Amino acid sequence: MSFSGITLSGSAVKIADRLSLDKAKLAALIGEILEVCRKNNRNIGGNIICGLDVNGPIVDCDDSELTPYPGSADAITYLIGISGIEVTLCTGWDLKSMEFFKENRLKVADLGTVGEYGMVYERKGKFRYLYPYSEKEAFNFVRDVLVSAAENDVKVAFQGNYSTGAGAIYIEGDRNGNLLQHPLVKGRRPTMAQLAAACSPESKVEFDQAGGRIRFSSAVDNMRGLYKALVKTHPLISLRVEKDGPEGLAVWIDDKDREGFTFEKLKSVVPDFEKRSGRKALVYEDFGVDLISPAVEAGNFSKDSGLREFGREAFGNDNFLSIIIGDKRSDIPKTLTKTIMAAQKQTSAEKIVKEENIPAFYPIDVRDFAVAVAEAHRIAREG
Repeated sequence: MSFSGITLSGSAVKIADRLSLDKAKLAALIGEILEVCRKNNRNIGGNIICGLDVNGPIVDCDDSELTPYPGSADAITYLIGISGIEVTLCTGWDLKSMEFFKENRLKVADLGTVGEYGMVYERKGKFRYLYPYSEKEAFNFVRDVLVSAAENDVKVAFQGNYSTGAGAIYIEGDRNGNLLQHPLVKGRRPTMAQLAAACSPESKVEFDQAGGRIRFSSAVDNMRGLYKALVKTHPLISLRVEKDGPEGLAVWIDDKDREGFTFEKLKSVVPDFEKRSGRKALVYEDFGVDLISPAVEAGNFSKDSGLREFGREAFGNDNFLSIIIGDKRSDIPKTLTKTIMAAQKQTSAEKIVKEENIPAFYPIDVRDFAVAVAEAHRIAREG
């Protein structure tokens, strides 16, 4: 089937029909990819690593339950099946959330994850830490956050990060940030007894059932079990924290955000978290806060650098082209050599790449992206 000089393969026609894609628009997008690659000397016919941002390309940005667009799984599976193309999620999300997303929402086999701003990735069941994992850094971070929460009278939740360079938390975020609808929280919130059990025996804690508190020493060497419970076993569960004697803390689960706690109030308490942890804070409107270590600031950690490392594992010493689909500034590659950007239509990414003359093409979402990249790859290989 031919549109404006582009002839779709039989398999592309079938998947386009299954996904209800407009074939004329699809052919135009294929032509757009071929042209931007020709113009910028990018080899779309060679090996390709495709990095898929999640919010925007696969899931509506306002969907806290992470429900993929209909047909997304079919489109990604189709792209994975093309020889010479590797596919991975490429996201700022923590790997804990993304493993749940892949297994319970997307349900696509053989899909990797480059996560946490490129600091760690998973490929074929194996994890590689590009930012070195440090237990000491992890335990200090949990202690610092809990002490700051107690001193500022705010509740906190820890995201399930694998890397320790970017510690992600939410402050008063259950309803402000819609955490209660997050798939790792909704229907999965532990009881206080379960949370206490998850802390033991690697942290010495006392479960005060009558007072509804878990009490413990705030010493760093007592944080191992608390870290595993709050970051690994029960991430994103919001806890109130209070001082319990000179060296102790007490926590309890609370799903009610403090009344009148606005985004401006959030920003006013964050400097104390920065000071205590020695990290730089990035504050988000969903009441999330990323606390970035100085080593991350000094290093070369980004989604595209993590994607390049993933590609090197996949293709060894062979050359390959990186393609990232995303909707915002953080998705745009910092290093433009051997990369191309798929900036979603009608997003800030489209505006930025046009203003800054970054090599790019413009899909609607992952569905037309997947089919168009596969077809552009085929056409270029066939000459």
